[in-house]
Amino acid sequence: MGEEIEPQREESFDLVAAQVRANAADTGTFFRVLASELAQALGDRVKLERSGGLLKRDRPVTGIELDLTGAGAGTILSARRAKGGVVACTVARRVRGIVLSTKQVSMSEWVEELVSALGDEARRSEQTWKALHGLLS
Repeated sequence: MGEEIEPQREESFDLVAAQVRANAADTGTFFRVLASELAQALGDRVKLERSGGLLKRDRPVTGIELDLTGAGAGTILSARRAKGGVVACTVARRVRGIVLSTKQVSMSEWVEELVSALGDEARRSEQTWKALHGLLS
């Protein structure tokens, strides 16, 4: 596989990106649906936080962290829903295993960072591409 996403894949990735943006437009949908889909697609690279209780799997997702770093470099995205529905989003940049910067961003900026990082990841990994393409199903 080359460095570029093939034209068919580019169009399919645009659909994935559109779905991510649409699901993130509503924070309830984002934390209920998209967070779980990303966790399923990306496995242990996604950590979900749930509200307390004995049966945490049945509790709503209140936070997500995506570690989209490879070989010690890349992006770490975090979003947490506080009481009142306010969502705090951060984007961290890791280089050689060290986080060099972390900044708070709006939800829309966070989603664009997510789409960009997922696109980069799909270019590097056939497995990630297939998992992300599965989000369309």
